[in-house]
Amino acid sequence: MSTASPLVWFGSAAAVAAILLLRRAWGLPRRSAAQNGAAWALLLVAAALGIAGNGAWGAAIVSLFAMGTAALFLAHAAATARAGKARASDRKAHILPEAGEPRRIGRRLATFAITVPLALIASLLVALGARALAALAGWADADSNALALLLLPLVWGMLAFVLLMLPSRRAQFVWLALPAAASLGLIWGLIWIGGAA
Repeated sequence: MSTASPLVWFGSAAAVAAILLLRRAWGLPRRSAAQNGAAWALLLVAAALGIAGNGAWGAAIVSLFAMGTAALFLAHAAATARAGKARASDRKAHILPEAGEPRRIGRRLATFAITVPLALIASLLVALGARALAALAGWADADSNALALLLLPLVWGMLAFVLLMLPSRRAQFVWLALPAAASLGLIWGLIWIGGAA
């Protein structure tokens, strides 16, 4: 594509502004949910503008501006940060237990099982539900398949992130069950509608 739509450039500017706002929000002494939310919403608007302007190519350009701005902030932080004097505890990184603490191998394996295979299955159901809905809307098979292939890793990554942030197993299973059940219901309903027609 030789020329970009003006929407792509507006989206790129919005992406840069969103990263600047995120950096400002994260630099505050206390967490500001309003500023964080505004920054992420602006980043979503930026992506939408890029897609509206030039489709996937526009989204790629907007994301390059966002990632480039974030990389500049990271490079500046790395260059100006003072070296720490003490080694960080393994416990802080949740890699290894401190001496004398239980290993909790069962909990670790359960967390792996929830965030990898189970989250993958839930994400696959969401992607298949979106594919079925796109087919019902009259999309071509190639476009419906591309949508499913795009959604699967995106939903899986977001779902795994949310699952790792939740404090209880019950909340994790709820977050797994809701999108999976909704997608299964959608797929079953579309199959039933297709069979009835």
